Amino acid sequence: MFKPFEQGDQSSAIYDLILENDLDCVSLYGNLQITKDQVGLQVAKKLQVFLNEIVTALEKADLPEQIDRKPKQEIENPFL
Repeated sequence: MFKPFEQGDQSSAIYDLILENDLDCVSLYGNLQITKDQVGLQVAKKLQVFLNEIVTALEKADLPEQIDRKPKQEIENPFL
């Protein structure tokens, strides 16, 4: 189960939208289409669950004004 900010090695996906967990950041990237139908409603509810968990974790924490995050070093793709 995805627990925001608790383990730095978790990730989860809703179709092509990836939620990647780190100890001080949750990253969302990819693509997610929410269609105006029953499938879209279920997709939107899954996303809402993730976002509610993130908000709840942030509300429970003693948060600083802002954290300093060092950008991760990009690694050159050896296959190009």
